[in-house]
Amino acid sequence: MTDRHPDLVLCARYSDAPTASIAIGALSAHEIPAIADNEMMNTILPPAGSIRLMVRRHDLEQAQTILADGGLLEQ
Repeated sequence: MTDRHPDLVLCARYSDAPTASIAIGALSAHEIPAIADNEMMNTILPPAGSIRLMVRRHDLEQAQTILADGGLLEQ
C-alpha cells in the first residue's frame, strides 16, 4: 500500500472497522483525506491484525491532534 503511495504514513491503528470509519469521517470533516488499510483482513480474521489509518505525511500532526481531541486516537 505505502509502496504505491509513498506520501502516506501511519496515523493511527484501530481494532475495529466502525471506529476506523468514524475516525476517517472526523478527518474528512476537516478536509484531511484518510484511508483504512487492512480493513478486509480485519473483518475476516479479527485477531490477525489491526486497521491502519493512513494520511498524507504533511497532514499527520494535524490529523493526530483532531483524532486525539475527539477521543479517537487508539495507537
